Amino acid sequence: MKILLLILTIIPLNLWSTKLYNVKIVDKEIILVIFRDGEISFRDDARGASAYLNDNDETQNSLITFGNPLNIEAAGLTSTWAICSADDAAYGPDGLPPVNCYRKSKINGMGQFEWITAERDYRYAYPKDHTIYLTLPQPLKDNCRYTVRIGPATETDKTSAEVTFDIFNMRSEAIHTNIVGYMPTGELNLADIYIWMGDGGRRNYNSFTGNKVYLYNIDTKEKRETGRVELWKDSGTDVDAYDFTKSPVWKADFSTDVPEGNYRLVVEGIGSSDDFQVQKDIYKTTYDISLKGYYYMRIGEDCMDCVPVPRRPLYIPGLSPENTTVYITTMQPYHAEWATFSSGDCWDKPGDWIKYREQGLPVNNKAVGGHSDACDWDRYLGHISNIYDMLLPYYITQGALSDDNCGIKESGNGIPDILDEARNEVDFWLNLRYGRGYSHGLTNPTDRNELFQAGNTTVAAWANAANAAMLAECFRLAGRNELMIAYLDSAVVAFEYALNQPDMMLYKGQDIGDGYIRGKDLRMMAAAYLYNLTGDTKYEDCFVLDCEINSPTSIIFDGRNKNQFWAIAAYLFTDRPVNHPQLLRNIKQSLIYQTWIKEVNHMATRPSRRATHVELGYFHTEHNVHHTLLAHAITDNPAEKAVFLRALVAEADWGLGRNPLNMIQMSVGATKLENKRSVVNLYTTGRNDGTPGMHPGHTPYMNVDDWGKSLTMGQPSRMYRQSYPAPSTPGGSNPWGPEIKKVWPQGELYFDTRYVYAHSEFTPQQTMRGKMALYGYLHALGKGSGIQLPSNAEPINITGMPENEIQLWNTNGGIHIEKIKPPAKVEIITIDGKILFSETINNGSIDISPLKGFYIIKITGSKGYYKSAKLMVK
Repeated sequence: MKILLLILTIIPLNLWSTKLYNVKIVDKEIILVIFRDGEISFRDDARGASAYLNDNDETQNSLITFGNPLNIEAAGLTSTWAICSADDAAYGPDGLPPVNCYRKSKINGMGQFEWITAERDYRYAYPKDHTIYLTLPQPLKDNCRYTVRIGPATETDKTSAEVTFDIFNMRSEAIHTNIVGYMPTGELNLADIYIWMGDGGRRNYNSFTGNKVYLYNIDTKEKRETGRVELWKDSGTDVDAYDFTKSPVWKADFSTDVPEGNYRLVVEGIGSSDDFQVQKDIYKTTYDISLKGYYYMRIGEDCMDCVPVPRRPLYIPGLSPENTTVYITTMQPYHAEWATFSSGDCWDKPGDWIKYREQGLPVNNKAVGGHSDACDWDRYLGHISNIYDMLLPYYITQGALSDDNCGIKESGNGIPDILDEARNEVDFWLNLRYGRGYSHGLTNPTDRNELFQAGNTTVAAWANAANAAMLAECFRLAGRNELMIAYLDSAVVAFEYALNQPDMMLYKGQDIGDGYIRGKDLRMMAAAYLYNLTGDTKYEDCFVLDCEINSPTSIIFDGRNKNQFWAIAAYLFTDRPVNHPQLLRNIKQSLIYQTWIKEVNHMATRPSRRATHVELGYFHTEHNVHHTLLAHAITDNPAEKAVFLRALVAEADWGLGRNPLNMIQMSVGATKLENKRSVVNLYTTGRNDGTPGMHPGHTPYMNVDDWGKSLTMGQPSRMYRQSYPAPSTPGGSNPWGPEIKKVWPQGELYFDTRYVYAHSEFTPQQTMRGKMALYGYLHALGKGSGIQLPSNAEPINITGMPENEIQLWNTNGGIHIEKIKPPAKVEIITIDGKILFSETINNGSIDISPLKGFYIIKITGSKGYYKSAKLMVK
């Protein structure tokens, strides 16, 4: 009876009042309070008809409400609140009200329930969190305790909360760091300070400029001063013109010249960051998780003993499901009817392919494997780019990524796991051979488990040659000669087949994520790796024939037109004789030049300090720093190498916590990072598989543009319309540019949903492969791979501008500038974007003798053109 009375005492509080979810100190002048009206709970017991299948079952969703939602009108009144303190006489026991109360509200989850025929959509639930920012009348004092009292009119379950202002033990949402960790180097690491307070707008931290920054060892309690707060930039244009912060960004950069261990960053007057590690090989864990992300995108992976269990059904012809059938068709992207035979994404509409089945209805019973996109099952040729970015860091580090313990099924088999994962995709494309030719892909299945195989194309043949040749080269580095020989043979067969086609399709191509690759680029790539493997100069000659890099500033990658990046990587690290040394010099110099103008230079202009490629970034959670990665590997200039490494680390930091939500921008459930703030729900696999959450290693788009006009799953606006502050015109007049972007920071517009593909779906080729290459390369550095330059390496020393326009000389007294015609404006700029010198001159010298290190020199001509170049002052 006493137990029953206890239950009756507790339940009414939870049933009839919004929950006081958290109270935090933002800094000595701001306290935030979070209320939660409800939340979504998911059943995940691997039982029922939906077990392992990722199908929606409304019984998996439960909406838990906490009674009356927050009374937002009452919460917005300063008279509702009082801050009291027995330690701080400025507040005293009676307390003081805040000066202002600001608010932002946002859904914290999403439940999908039964289908409603009349509305032609599912029923959804959107429980909310409300964050109230209290501007204080007096600054909080160090190590003093405070009580925040909340008026009952708010409908909250608790009317008070205790907080202590202790900067070394008090997490502040205004401090943004890599919450996984950093390498123990003497270099500066990036940390940012900013916060957006809903209808209160940006927080102004000008008065905190110059405050001390500490690195605090959690285990030893040692406090090491390591920097000062400094203004970086106002909010504004960033990657792909997004405004991530809606707030100025202040820097709290710090050195990790400290012993390995557990740390947090502490800022005087503000508080501390999330805990993180300082560890030489800090990227090992993120590398493993990213690799697992690919593993869990495999189709046909039968491993019921894995945790989590891979997706099902397997779609293995004749086996799982038993009626799975793959029909051969004549339809392919270069077919005369490709643009008209279907609509939208034709790979998603298998029924439209039926009438193009080959005569006699031949089938392919070997069509097994490959990686899918999110919840889809189709596998088309765009997926080949996943192979290249998985293998890229392995190849350019000459096999340093030897890890055979990443947690995939093949771990422990004696083959590096990254090669096993790439091999799965390479084998899939070889499995799609029909006759002597090579297919362009497979569709999604019909309700009868029928899939349709696209017709053969020469582009697919070039792709198979490149796939197999790159993998063979990596098996050579791994010392697996039997596998090298097998894939070399497959590469040669595909190459010769394509070479002998009447239409070699050299100028036809395929979209790959945000980019495009032509048959010519694939032939060039295959030829480069075949030259590495065989030493036959006919392949080198083919590489030279296809290469379009004919000057020190040539474009290597042009978003929608060509991609010769993976091909030049093969040639840069060849250990065969280089019979075209001038071409090699052009490649090296072009790579460095393009690295600066398309990636690294943009760190100095973006509030985020990201280096991701300037032509890419609509899917802003992707990391495209391929040029920088390869340039870091080949440059022999120590100062340049240091800057490139900083750019790589800064890009990785952003997705690992140094972003507005202080979260890892990928799923990390069932991994070593599962207790870190991260993406929990997204439109991917792993529902009802007996393991909480979704499959690990997947990165959602975080897109807010509507991609459909009817179903909620295509309209992120259905979620952001629940937010406050709300856009003046929900959705906006232009569905590709919603008004929410003008109100909220783009970096905070993540919604915890499994059901809206337009927001939280992803494709490995768009949001995963760039970070796979990045984490792989940084992990190799952390392992101390000691990356070796190939034997034919030569110094790279370019100015980025013709010698008849300008010559630069390093002297003991500074920089001497000659031959500027006509007079031009000369600027010396730090990597962080500070202009040290700016003057219009015609011949002369600049005294920067106190400066040492790496700078950018920018020359602006009289007609407005400008060129920039790297410059090291010794």
